[in-house]
Amino acid sequence: MDATGKIPPSSATKNLFLPKTDCMKFFKYQKCVLWVLAILFLWFIYPVARVTFFLLTDPIQDDRSILANETLIDDASGKNQTKHSGILRLPADLNQSIALLRKTLAEARREGKKMIPFGARHSMGKQSIQENAIHIDLKNLRAMKLEDGLLRVEAGARWNQVLNFLAPRGLAVEVMQSNADFSIGGTLSVNAHGWQPDRPPVASTVDRIRIMTADGELKICSRTENQNLFRHALGGYGMMGILLEVWIRPVKNEILRSSHQVTTPSEFLSHWEKMKKEPVRLAFGRLSVAPDSFFEKILLVSYLSTDEISKEPVTVKTGFRTSLSRAIFRASLGSKRGKNFRNLMEGIAGGEAGGTHPRASLLIEPVRIFANNDPDKIDLLLEVFIPQERFSGFIPKAANLLRNRSGELLNVTVREIAQDSDTALPYAKTKVFGLVMLFTLDITKEAEQGFAELTRELIERALLEGGTFYLPYRNYASPEQLHRSYPGLDSFLETKESWDPQTIFASGFYDYLLKSRKEWNQKP
Repeated sequence: MDATGKIPPSSATKNLFLPKTDCMKFFKYQKCVLWVLAILFLWFIYPVARVTFFLLTDPIQDDRSILANETLIDDASGKNQTKHSGILRLPADLNQSIALLRKTLAEARREGKKMIPFGARHSMGKQSIQENAIHIDLKNLRAMKLEDGLLRVEAGARWNQVLNFLAPRGLAVEVMQSNADFSIGGTLSVNAHGWQPDRPPVASTVDRIRIMTADGELKICSRTENQNLFRHALGGYGMMGILLEVWIRPVKNEILRSSHQVTTPSEFLSHWEKMKKEPVRLAFGRLSVAPDSFFEKILLVSYLSTDEISKEPVTVKTGFRTSLSRAIFRASLGSKRGKNFRNLMEGIAGGEAGGTHPRASLLIEPVRIFANNDPDKIDLLLEVFIPQERFSGFIPKAANLLRNRSGELLNVTVREIAQDSDTALPYAKTKVFGLVMLFTLDITKEAEQGFAELTRELIERALLEGGTFYLPYRNYASPEQLHRSYPGLDSFLETKESWDPQTIFASGFYDYLLKSRKEWNQKP
């Protein structure tokens, strides 16, 4: 008690009664903290809300048909509408198809008509299209059987049909693309590569082929029989004849377990080589296109064998997890924060297919899972190949070129391709990393012109590193770039002319090659 008879407050009690000015400061501080928390919450919730919006409004679609009516035909680019002189749809019976093809070829030779076979038409540079030509639809030729340890399959079959046939037998495909929508004949005609480490393109898995040439003759071609035609038909873009049957090597349908890590371009090759010391069956890298780490980080995903074999039927998974992966992927288009969010989620989950899966299940994914559904936009692909020892030096140069186009750049996958010694137009002249770039563009002339210029600039940078580019996409490369990438092109065209002197098999892509050869040879 003090002198006035009052009990003095304790020090603890004093702290409960702050001066008025201190109270005001305290509440202002609280208010600031709440505002900061609210801003952080909104900053984080925006990409989540964007993904949710895409999840609800942009679902996985059914397979989209590509234009092919009574007068017009197109390819997957949607930018090559072309008038035709008829579509010949071959029957499922191979012998009937052979007879019909011989009859049609005889008419074409007599009347001076052109022909071109097609499968799924996913190439984007008129490889399966020609003005006023007869277009040969092989999709009904899809019979297959196992024969002496090989898969004998007709050229019109799709890879998803092949995987469905092989999986219950404990088998899968050795080399194929990351999507299974494509036809066997189409894949071999572009000599596609896969995401199988240390493997050459798909031609390396082919034992032999059966092809009909322009004179109507059937020929079996292999590395020991009709070798010249074998080398030119694989990766020949349908210009040497009509591919009818293929014998390819299957592999075991192993159950694979995913693993992932994040590295940098300068360290990518060493991590890749270290990864391959394990029993890795599938692997890819994914360059970051997020603004905060643009081309500075690479997600490396690998799938290791568990030594177990699956004989379960294989199906396309389109459940919530797949739909969510698609929404995260598509919501990143044109959104810096969306791309940063996607980069964060992929770094945590290790890509879309983390976990344990049979090989066939990883390969059967269709294009539609991640494809653009906006009618005012279009997905276009561009791919360059860089010798592995030059990869780390190429990436910063590509980044400088692409940074201003990062809004349109949706994905860059890195895949290893071993040297191709089987075909006449190899794009993997040594062991390379292929950079598969996916752009989503507005459907305007300005957007296409800009993309054409960008393509030529990227090809030029690849060439300066001793690299090449891939031919199945839009025909934007200059004649000089085409011949520097494919110095054997003139010889290839001469071989085509020797097998097809009347030029029965022709396409818009073949016209592009002829024009490029003419301009190249006229160069002073």
